[in-house]
Amino acid sequence: MASALGFDEARLALGYNYIVYNGEAVYIEGVKRILRIDENETAFSVAGGVLYVSGKSLNVADICGGSVTVRGEIFAVYTSKALEKQNGGEKQ
Repeated sequence: MASALGFDEARLALGYNYIVYNGEAVYIEGVKRILRIDENETAFSVAGGVLYVSGKSLNVADICGGSVTVRGEIFAVYTSKALEKQNGGEKQ
């Protein structure tokens, strides 16, 4: 999927990629570990931090290697670094 969209292996080696499909699904590459799955938020360990997906009626539809697809009503995708900046540099 990523190669069809122009994401090459060298770019993925530097971290992770994600693609949001019309607010109905998120495809994520570069996942090291799944940290949390619940109805309103999922959390994944990726290079450099944690990637969160927030929404409604979320479920992990596919897991393959370091790739994950989350389906549901997607509200936002953000990183732990974004949370730190929002909170003035304080870790949560």
